[in-house]
Amino acid sequence: MARIKMDWMTLTEEDADRRRSALRTLLADFDVPAMRLDFTRRNLNWIRRNLAVRNANKPMFSVAMELVIWLLRWDERHMDAG
Repeated sequence: MARIKMDWMTLTEEDADRRRSALRTLLADFDVPAMRLDFTRRNLNWIRRNLAVRNANKPMFSVAMELVIWLLRWDERHMDAG
């Protein structure tokens, strides 16, 4: 499957908010501590490292991980620009 190159310059905070909302919805069915659902950079990194421990068998695991990685990249680019 070919990856589509993301044009980070055309994305908005609304795009990031939609992805955060989607991730929050997905993680409702996962075993994740409630304190980690505040999507700070620290919590997103924790989720990236630990989500598979009790959730690797969930049908939407790979989608959740893609969202986490996307949000981490968004945060990185947003911090660099600001």
